[in-house]
Amino acid sequence: MLVSFVWGLHRVTAGFEVWTFEGLRQVRLRAGALRAAAVPLRGVSVDAPRLWRERGAAPAAYLVDFVYTRCPGVCRALGSEFQQMQRALSAEPVPGGVHLVSISFDVERDDRAQLAQYAARLGVDPALWTFAVPATPADARVLLGSLGVVAIPDGLGGFVHNGAIHLLDEHGRLRGLFELEQWPQALAAARQL
Repeated sequence: MLVSFVWGLHRVTAGFEVWTFEGLRQVRLRAGALRAAAVPLRGVSVDAPRLWRERGAAPAAYLVDFVYTRCPGVCRALGSEFQQMQRALSAEPVPGGVHLVSISFDVERDDRAQLAQYAARLGVDPALWTFAVPATPADARVLLGSLGVVAIPDGLGGFVHNGAIHLLDEHGRLRGLFELEQWPQALAAARQL
């Protein structure tokens, strides 16, 4: 039993090198071990296509955040940063394409109507920015888990979650993680993909 516990602790801490989930996520990112699961998504008006595919698809880069529409904190800040990226992409389109994607992990409450209202408040241009939610709670768990995103119910109807900008390539591989205030660096990295 003790050996099993120690082995599990060794695996979760990347050989006792990290002590937080975010630290482990950074180690897995550097190793190229994080790839977004291609799960079905429900978009604002129709079912959204799978955004990243096994064989690749245009655009070449996705800047993705994970949010929920009732969030009073980090999600609003991410929305503001994504608005700035949308303006920059409108002004200088990228050959090969960069697409913004906001995915709600609140499958139970964020339906199409809720997402549409939220997107409208942010002035979303659907050609540049997609709002979607995984089709089922199981799909949400698979997608979040594949990228090491943590979203835990807070007991008050909301969530405690990590907020970051995820740079994914056309295959769904995580190529970079950026704090929300690092949106210019995230956009520059996406343009280079």
